Amino acid sequence: MLSQLKTLPNWLAEGAEKNEGTLWQVVKAYRANRRQGTVGVKTRAMVASTGKKPFKQKKTGSARRGSFVSPLHVGGGVAHGPKARDYRESIPSKMANVALQIALAHRVKAGKVFTGALDIPSGKTKDAYKFFKPIDESFGKVLVCLSNPSETTLRAIRNIRGVVLVKPEQVTALDIVESRKLVATGEAMEILSRRLAK
Repeated sequence: MLSQLKTLPNWLAEGAEKNEGTLWQVVKAYRANRRQGTVGVKTRAMVASTGKKPFKQKKTGSARRGSFVSPLHVGGGVAHGPKARDYRESIPSKMANVALQIALAHRVKAGKVFTGALDIPSGKTKDAYKFFKPIDESFGKVLVCLSNPSETTLRAIRNIRGVVLVKPEQVTALDIVESRKLVATGEAMEILSRRLAK
C-alpha cells in the first residue's frame, strides 16, 4: 500500500530554502521548449502572382490598385503576420536539478507525495484504480514514478485517466508542477535522491 510522505528527506531539505525564482525560470523554459514555432504566413514578397496591374489607373471609380499581392487585395500577402521562429531556451543541468529539488520539497510539504510498493500482478485496471482512489478521489493529474515496473503493472495503470507514468531518470520540475499528486516507489525515490545529490 501507499503511504503519505510526511517528513522532508535530508536530500530535499536544502531545496525548501532555495530561491523559487529558479523554479519559475526552469518551468518557463520547459514550456517554451514545447512550442513548435512553425506558424507563419506569406508576406507580399512570398506570394506567387503576376506583376500585372490589376486594372487601369483611372475611370473605374475604384481605388488605385498597383499589385495583386498587396495586403489589401484578396489573395495577397499578409501585413505584419506571424513568422516561424524557434522558442527554445537552454536549461543548464544544475538549474534543472535545483528546480526539481524545489518542486519536490514543496510537494512533500503540501502532503502530496506518496511512496510505497506499487505492483499489480493481475494487470487489471480496476485493481490499479483501488490503489489511486484513496490518494485522489477527484482524479486530477497524478504523476506515477516507477523504476523497472512489470508489464502487468504498466498494463493496469496506463488506462486510468489522469495518471501519467514517468521514469525517475526522466522526471522534471515541470512534471511535478503540473501534477496534483506524486506517487513514487522506494526505488524511484532513491534514484531521484542520487540525481539531486550530484
